[in-house]
Amino acid sequence: PMSHGTGSRSTFLIPFEGRTACFCVRCPLNVMSEGYRNRSLNAVLVKDDVGKAKPTIYNLPPEGFAYGRSEPADAEGAREVTMHWAAHVPRPQMGPDCQDFRKLNRTAAKSGVRNARDLVEFRKSVDIKLIPAGPAGVLPKVIPSDVIPSFSYGQKSRPSTPISHVVGNQYATEHEEALDVQYRMLEESRKAQEKTKIKLTKGSKDRISAARSRMELIRNPQEPKEPFKLTKFKKVGSKMKLPGLRGSASMPTLEMLPPEPVEDDAMGISQ
Repeated sequence: PMSHGTGSRSTFLIPFEGRTACFCVRCPLNVMSEGYRNRSLNAVLVKDDVGKAKPTIYNLPPEGFAYGRSEPADAEGAREVTMHWAAHVPRPQMGPDCQDFRKLNRTAAKSGVRNARDLVEFRKSVDIKLIPAGPAGVLPKVIPSDVIPSFSYGQKSRPSTPISHVVGNQYATEHEEALDVQYRMLEESRKAQEKTKIKLTKGSKDRISAARSRMELIRNPQEPKEPFKLTKFKKVGSKMKLPGLRGSASMPTLEMLPPEPVEDDAMGISQ
C-alpha cells in the first residue's frame, strides 16, 4: 500500500483490480460529478438548477406525450344544434280502435279481478272500445291551423338586411346620386326663372349715377337759385362811385384813343 497526506493527516492508497482506490474524503478522486448525480436516479443526489424544477427520478414518456384519456369527437356539434330545429310531434289522438280502460277496470272489478296478472288476462278476453265523447255545449270555432296544418300565426317579420350592400356602401352611393339629380334640377329651374345679372364695379356705378343726374337736369331744368342775402340788405343799392365811371362799375366807359400809325413794310415809310 502507498500513502499520501495533506498536512498532518495521511491516508492509504490500496490497489484494487488494477485501479487505485482512495478512502480520503477530501481527495479529488472521491468527488462525485454532476452528470453522475443526475444519472443515479437517487432523490437525494439529484440536484435542481436555479429557476427550474427538480429533474424526476422516474422513467417518464417523452415531452410530446399527452396524459389522460382521449374522448371521441361528438357527432352533434354546435352547428347541428343551432341550425336544426326539432319540431314537436304530438302523440296520436285516441281513435275508435283504442280501448276504454276506465270501463275495463270497472268491469274487471265487478268480475272479481284482484291483481294485475288477472287484469291482463281479463283484458285479453274482454274488449271494450272507446266511444268518443260528443262536444259539450257550443261547438268550437274552426281556426286556420285546423284546416291548413302549415298555417303560421303572428306578424310577418321584415326581410333580412343585405349585408353586401351595407359593406359595399351601395345605399350611400344611391343617395348621393339622387341628391345630385335633385340639386341639378333645382339649379336649372332657378336659371330659367331668374334674369342674368351683371355685377357692376364701384366706378361703373358712379358713372351711371352721374349720367342719370345730368340727364335729369337736361330733361327737367331748374331755375337758378337766388344767392342767400339777409332781408334788410335786399333793397339796398350800391353807393360806390369811381372817377371815369358812369353809372355802374361793372360797365366802365372807354375813352376814344387816337389811331395808331400804319407802317409800310415794303417802302419803310410810315403814314
